[in-house]
Amino acid sequence: MSGQSFESLIEKACEVYKFTGRALIHKIPTPWIVSYDKYSRRVKNAKPKEKSSVDFEGVWHGRSVAFEAKSTRERTRLDLRNIQLHQMDYLKRHLDQGGISFFLVEFAKMGEVYYLTFEQVQEWWAAMRSGGRKSIPYSWIQMNGELVLPGRGVILDFLKILETERDRRIEKRTS
Repeated sequence: MSGQSFESLIEKACEVYKFTGRALIHKIPTPWIVSYDKYSRRVKNAKPKEKSSVDFEGVWHGRSVAFEAKSTRERTRLDLRNIQLHQMDYLKRHLDQGGISFFLVEFAKMGEVYYLTFEQVQEWWAAMRSGGRKSIPYSWIQMNGELVLPGRGVILDFLKILETERDRRIEKRTS
């Protein structure tokens, strides 16, 4: 699975979420500048116009949701260089405004996808910027992330993790 097909799976999950009324989440397109050859009308050059905010945004049960989808072919780590500063800034500001910010990380060679909170990634990111490790170990992600499993008609049911966390918070308040 490449990064593109990983995002396609997420988009398919979002379509099911929309159809079933569970959430309204969509892929944020990256704006492009395209120049054409005026005679052949073929694309001469194409480059991103500006940095996109994050990969996906939407609404789940009245809460704003924003997340990045990262795919790696590495077996032992997620390289933090795959995460851009503007993505971290956006997710932090989103979280500060009461939104839910997170990462979906695909380990393509293992066929596994993990849900990581923004705070989990931010700790590693801050340590890297202070001269620490430049990647998050796969073993750490296995132990501390949430494995995204199929469910409710979707191959990647990442909302199940949000629903489980919401239910835990409700249970704590009522007990």
